Amino acid sequence: MSSFDNHKLGLIVPYRDRAEHIRQFLPYMLSYLAKQGIDATIYVVEQEDGTAFNRAKLLNIGVLEAEVDCDYFVMHDVDMIPVDVDYSYAAAPTHLAAAASQFNYSLPFPQYFGGITLFSREVLEAVNGYSNQYWGWGCEDDDMAWRCAFAGYSLQRRFPGRVESIRHETVRDKDRDLNREQLHAQYANKVSRNSDGLDTCQYSVIHRDETEERVWLKVSL
Repeated sequence: MSSFDNHKLGLIVPYRDRAEHIRQFLPYMLSYLAKQGIDATIYVVEQEDGTAFNRAKLLNIGVLEAEVDCDYFVMHDVDMIPVDVDYSYAAAPTHLAAAASQFNYSLPFPQYFGGITLFSREVLEAVNGYSNQYWGWGCEDDDMAWRCAFAGYSLQRRFPGRVESIRHETVRDKDRDLNREQLHAQYANKVSRNSDGLDTCQYSVIHRDETEERVWLKVSL
């Protein structure tokens, strides 16, 4: 847990319409990483209004914008505040949110791979990042877990992974159900990751605001 390991972290936060959350998250997260001695830049990737939220594509954008400067990445939901989470480098794809308060400090299901996940640059290049097709909420993390498995990576989980979840309005499941159908179609077609991912991610940066510790991008998908 030290910056002396010479690994630079890009912490990527997909974001839209959570102003109260981001106000809590950013200063806390910057302090938390500094206490762990992690050399990091936080990338807030904000999606403009007008289309359904696409968390996975925002994560891809964060990787593409940060990859020149960073050699590993943590995908981090804005409503998860770490209490006991280790953000140091790992070569294998690693789940960091093993004990979130919203799930009574346990896993909601054994294969859960969401909330906070860590990937080396090599892993993301091998799996071609996330699918860009998951409009609405849910399932993109399951898809990523399958991509990693298909590429021969064993998923790891780092404990204790204790996280406090900020309360917010529950999102309805309509879009999630549609995405579930998409996910199963992609699961059946194991080559989907080769034709959809980082190398097909198209977007425009509407506004960029940058400080020494964080980059805030507003993007059009």
